[in-house]
Amino acid sequence: MDALWLLAGPDRCYRVPDRRIIVDKRGSLLDGAEQFLINKPDVEFTENTLAALFDQVDVVILVAGSELLNKQWLESIPAKFPKVGFLYETSTPEARLQLTVIGVDGYISVSMTQPDFEVVLQKIHEEKQSINNLLEELKNFSAIAFTAMSSASEMGTVAVFAEKVQSCMELHRLANLIQVSLGDLGLDCIVQFIFENDITIFPVDVPVSYLRLLQSANESETRIISHGRFLLFSFEHVQLLVTNAPHLDQERYGRLRDVLAHVVSIAEARAKTLKVNTLLKIQQDNARMVMMLLEMAAVDNRTAVKTIMTELSDSLRVMATGFDLNMEQESQLLTLSERALNSLEGLQETTMAVEVHFRSLLQQLDEASNLLQPPQEHEQEIESFDSKIELF
Repeated sequence: MDALWLLAGPDRCYRVPDRRIIVDKRGSLLDGAEQFLINKPDVEFTENTLAALFDQVDVVILVAGSELLNKQWLESIPAKFPKVGFLYETSTPEARLQLTVIGVDGYISVSMTQPDFEVVLQKIHEEKQSINNLLEELKNFSAIAFTAMSSASEMGTVAVFAEKVQSCMELHRLANLIQVSLGDLGLDCIVQFIFENDITIFPVDVPVSYLRLLQSANESETRIISHGRFLLFSFEHVQLLVTNAPHLDQERYGRLRDVLAHVVSIAEARAKTLKVNTLLKIQQDNARMVMMLLEMAAVDNRTAVKTIMTELSDSLRVMATGFDLNMEQESQLLTLSERALNSLEGLQETTMAVEVHFRSLLQQLDEASNLLQPPQEHEQEIESFDSKIELF
């Protein structure tokens, strides 16, 4: 095990092999120590040279002498590197305090024998390595835990979005909910809805370059486009453009791609439902108009038929007595009148059956429309879309 010895007064640096002691009880160098000197006058010695030495040794020994050690040298020692304080009889309190402030991993006294010195040095080195490994494991565990919490929070945003989206009955409310949900993830976005030639974009004041990007994505068959801080999701009826994606954090960037794909998929389904609801309402209005016209025509027909047949029946009775018909002929003539009246009444019944069918159709349209309405308990929560979604 090689050790790097740092001494002060003057500043000296020694690379010593085999855990040898090079300082005696009074702080003087032992014989043969000078051969290990690194910062010789005829050799260039810089901070980079000192930093490179830490890759060649296992431990650094800081000697608390009569003067303070070089601060620049101490600052260049890596934090994970084992640091050992070396004390002897004439070490000053200031030098000892300097070692305490630096935070050495252990102390070695010059009164130790060579075997004890080697054992203590080895133990300090092993304990430092164990601490470094433990800190690295703790760091990795913290990173994993943070990633898990972040993923749970992001998926929680999707869950809350999926719940609240059921209350959206208009596209602008749906767009607002998307923007609020992404705002909880720290993202800014632009939302565009496309239904044939009907294109709606939120917010309205969007730069022309973003509009061109959305149009190009709509014309291509690519579902997800990512480039730097831009993330674009292009579905059949919904497009989502994120303008500040965390492209420098590759791990979070990848998670957000998956999370936002779920959000856009849910928004796509709700947007199609809202469009179907709109078309259904139009059909309801058209069906009600047809029903109203049928009812008006039926009323007019019934009134006209009743008037015509009443007048015809009365005229036939008068004519039957004036034509000098016998009873059998008069009975046949009146029977013909009654048959015509029954035929017209049968026609009216058919018209009424058509009216009943249309009323049933309207009822079914109303039931279908009610299925697309949000539950009653959400009615008072509609205005809460503008508030932030809080998770964890």
